[in-house]
Amino acid sequence: MKQPDTTSATTITAAAVEQAAQDLRPYLPFTPLQPSSAFTAKVGCPVHLKLETVQPIRSFKVRGALHKLLRTHPEERAAGVVTASAGNHGQGVAYAARTFGVPATVFVPDGANPLKVEAIGRLGGTVVHHGRSYQDAYLEAVRAQAETGATFVHAYDDPDVVAGQGTVAVELLGDQADRPALPEFDTVVVPVGGGGLISGIALYCKARLPGVRVVGVEPTGADALTRSLEAGEITTLDRVQTVADGLAASAPGRLTYELAARHVDTMLRVEDDELLRAIRLLFEWEHVLAEPAGGAAVAALLSRYRPAPGERIVAIVSGANVTRDVMLRALQSR
Repeated sequence: MKQPDTTSATTITAAAVEQAAQDLRPYLPFTPLQPSSAFTAKVGCPVHLKLETVQPIRSFKVRGALHKLLRTHPEERAAGVVTASAGNHGQGVAYAARTFGVPATVFVPDGANPLKVEAIGRLGGTVVHHGRSYQDAYLEAVRAQAETGATFVHAYDDPDVVAGQGTVAVELLGDQADRPALPEFDTVVVPVGGGGLISGIALYCKARLPGVRVVGVEPTGADALTRSLEAGEITTLDRVQTVADGLAASAPGRLTYELAARHVDTMLRVEDDELLRAIRLLFEWEHVLAEPAGGAAVAALLSRYRPAPGERIVAIVSGANVTRDVMLRALQSR
């Protein structure tokens, strides 16, 4: 594998992630780390679920969005915020903007998850539909930001956003004095879209507990980070097709690619039917509602990852914003 230039990845440090966790404490709950006897029995090793599904927007994305706005000067925030999103990040930005009393405009592609788009509006965000793809919406959001002077909040390729997402790992490693974490674990399995979550988690874990193995999971129809790491350079997919709209990125960001190249141990691909089966079993066995993106780590454990005997695993369940139609498909899956 060709080794990439990762110099800009040094702009984010473990200390910055710890500071982000401290700054977010007044705004967000610690999310549960739940042992799963059912998945432990099925996989054959101890499995815990990190449930980002209980966040205020039912997704980890609120961490990065809130942290970005916390790090933005109040005078800059007052001009409003703008972003492009397939759904969950847009909710995070709308929630963060409402928290600070500033307007948010969220550009979404046509065909975006209607449940997530509706939630953006309920949270006070102004939704603008533009284009057929995330890239179309992104380019229009950048144009709008240049015209208005609003703060642009990238969905993943931003140091403050990555540091915010990395606070998941701060909770896992128990670096909050009053909140014990899992005593020890060997592997953390993480869903991957644009790469903000896995790059933040991997950066922090490798700095504080270098022996931890970090495994990323992508849909086979949206495997941009896997292909990029294999090629040794950022690769853009010509087509993205997956039931997991939260993981439907055509390319990783430059920053997230560099961090993943440095810190992620393994990438795995899962099929859509495996994602649907995973969210069905999360619902039936653990009574946890998850969207397909949120079930990616569990899907990999069920069908792709081969643990060592006794390996202790944390699976990140990253979000719960699933439509009724997709959930019905999942419940009918086998």
